[in-house]
Amino acid sequence: MSHRSTRTLAFLAAAIATLVIVVRETPTAVAAPPDPLLASSPFTDSTLRAEVAALNTAMVAAFNRDPATVAPFYADSARIVGPKRQTVKGRAAIDRYWANIRKPATWTLEVVQVGGSRAEAYQIGVSSLTSTSSDGRQGTYVCDFVVIWKRQADGTLRIVLDLYN
Repeated sequence: MSHRSTRTLAFLAAAIATLVIVVRETPTAVAAPPDPLLASSPFTDSTLRAEVAALNTAMVAAFNRDPATVAPFYADSARIVGPKRQTVKGRAAIDRYWANIRKPATWTLEVVQVGGSRAEAYQIGVSSLTSTSSDGRQGTYVCDFVVIWKRQADGTLRIVLDLYN
């Protein structure tokens, strides 16, 4: 097994452990009746993958304009969980998180795997962010990530959980 495969498996194990904690902390809601529109829509894995890939492309384009414009891709109650379980919770905190990224910077997202359903999807990917620090040094941060997307009432997918290492 390659070093990258071992690292990815370790990251996924940590992501699953974090998901268990998030699920435990999430209040239980009364289940809504099934949405007939979602149930009757034609759906395939390739359709979902294409939709998530298009969202990734839109996120990178938004980032290239202004990093703060990435925040609307997240649901109002979303969480971002980074290294050492650093957690950013909710719309205002996520807005600040993305607004604090310094420009100039370049960002790429690689879609490795997408699965799930039309209502909820998961994405495994690789993120690469190159930026210049306040002292003028340029550096690149590459990480594996797992994102959970949830379809909103307006039909759009929004990120509800973003885990990265």
